[in-house]
Amino acid sequence: MSPEKRLFIIDDEKTLLIVLQEFLQQFGLEVFTYERMPDLGKELAEKKPHAVLLDIVLPGVSGIEILKAIKKIDRRIPVIMMTGYAEESERLASLSNGAYALLSKPFKSFEELFHIVNNSMDHYMEILRTEELTAQVEERYRHEKINILELEFLKDLQRMIGETGDPVFVLRNANTLLRSFLDFEYFGAMLMGSQDADIHILPEGERDPLLHRAMVSALAGGRTGADTASGFSIESAVSELRTNNRFFGYAALYRKAPFNTEEASIFSRFCSHIALTLEKISLFEEIRNLSRHDGLTGAYNHACIVGELAAEIQRSRRYEGPFSVILFDIDDFKLVNDRYGHLVGDHVLREITRISKDNLRAIDKMGRYGGEEFLIILPETDAQKAALVAERLRSAVENATFELDGNQVHVTMSGGVATYVNGREDKDLIKEADDNLYRAKGKGKNRIYYDGSR
Repeated sequence: MSPEKRLFIIDDEKTLLIVLQEFLQQFGLEVFTYERMPDLGKELAEKKPHAVLLDIVLPGVSGIEILKAIKKIDRRIPVIMMTGYAEESERLASLSNGAYALLSKPFKSFEELFHIVNNSMDHYMEILRTEELTAQVEERYRHEKINILELEFLKDLQRMIGETGDPVFVLRNANTLLRSFLDFEYFGAMLMGSQDADIHILPEGERDPLLHRAMVSALAGGRTGADTASGFSIESAVSELRTNNRFFGYAALYRKAPFNTEEASIFSRFCSHIALTLEKISLFEEIRNLSRHDGLTGAYNHACIVGELAAEIQRSRRYEGPFSVILFDIDDFKLVNDRYGHLVGDHVLREITRISKDNLRAIDKMGRYGGEEFLIILPETDAQKAALVAERLRSAVENATFELDGNQVHVTMSGGVATYVNGREDKDLIKEADDNLYRAKGKGKNRIYYDGSR
């Protein structure tokens, strides 16, 4: 952990401030806590935080107003909002005013909170480093004509961050942008995965197989110069796609005439910008993934699964297709935690998520609605079919054995099914599923209930 990372926490719960400060400091963060709104201009200028953890509801002032004030001073600072009971309008106001993420209290996992905070800091520090790099480039190449074009190239790459998670999209745009600075016929890139390499030669299309082999050979060998090993002579300029933290692979330019030292140097600089963009996109995707998924089970978190339900209602209204939901609850889960401990309980939750996903379709969506409750969305599924799916999941869990540290645990689940009817809202559908879940519990647990079941 980098020692210079600084965090502001603004919350009127003194106990929570103490707990969060002690927890986050053990990871090397310098944490400043405030029980009420500080003098933001003075504090931000003096302490220069890399992120702010802010409660939506504070005495005498709205967290949204503090968010707006912070963004007015420095819009780049990531602000992570915390709430235990905010209205949906306040959640939307947070996002529309530039909040980096929303966290619900009480937190499901302090570790998840740390990762979101740390990733937001990394993102912010990368922005600062990019600005520093841009300033250095401006100073170093002030008298070079290429400098203005390089800055435009960098800005164009930065615009892609948040717009795409596809590295190939970045490569295609880089190919187009590079043609404003350098003379070449083909642009190639080899992105290194965990097990294999993904090779792209642009522009795409039919070409001489020997030429293609020569270009791939230059990329694979990381060599600048002429390549004749494949039987076709082609000149190339090859550079690494590397940042301080990650190696992505190689990029290359190809043409018939050799590349001079200045051209190779320019291309190498531009490859650094491309690699930095790839890293930021990867970081952005990781952050987005953390903000949408439950840290323990990997299923969608509460806010995300409810959002997916609202989206499914809109799709159903547009295309008049049926869909159903299942609300599951693990029976007597507290007894598992009391008897075997929370580590075993966490293991059970993870395994139930895995078993459920194994028994669902790719289009189905599963989220941790809360505690030991899970909400499942089944598109294009009526009540009877949803009940069959629910029964299959219930049976799979009932017949499973959860083993950890010598403990063998058996649990059961109860479920309530509800089917969308045009005109209903998401809260109505969840209430019906919850009522049916309550009836299943009342009839002895380890069963499924839906309107029409007996």
